[in-house]
Amino acid sequence: MTQDAIDQELSREPFIPIRLHLNDGQSIDIENPGLAFIAKLALYVARTDRPHSRIMDDFRLISLAHIVSLELLETAGQA
Repeated sequence: MTQDAIDQELSREPFIPIRLHLNDGQSIDIENPGLAFIAKLALYVARTDRPHSRIMDDFRLISLAHIVSLELLETAGQA
């Protein structure tokens, strides 16, 4: 996955939560674009137990090379 592809989805207005599918079968949901940071070869995704909070409990570092696909998650207002 490229930096630009992820940046495009994180910058979408209005933001739609996304699910990243990794090459080891894991998936990572990003519900708050303010908690995801794109580096040259990796993506930092902060985790928090408090909805809509920017205070992180910890983070995951994901190599961009390990992201095989990106899925838009439906929100309550969509069908």
